[in-house]
Amino acid sequence: MIKTVYLDLEDDCLDDTIEALFEKLVGNTVLSSFYDDDKELLEIQYLERD
Repeated sequence: MIKTVYLDLEDDCLDDTIEALFEKLVGNTVLSSFYDDDKELLEIQYLERD
């Protein structure tokens, strides 16, 4: 299943959200990532193993 996560670097940078996201991505295949400089938003699409 393809999942998309959005990370607001302005709000989430001091949170454990980034660490939790990277732990979630371990073992999964990242399909794409996109950084919107204006919104300071990171979008990551990954293929989650069943």
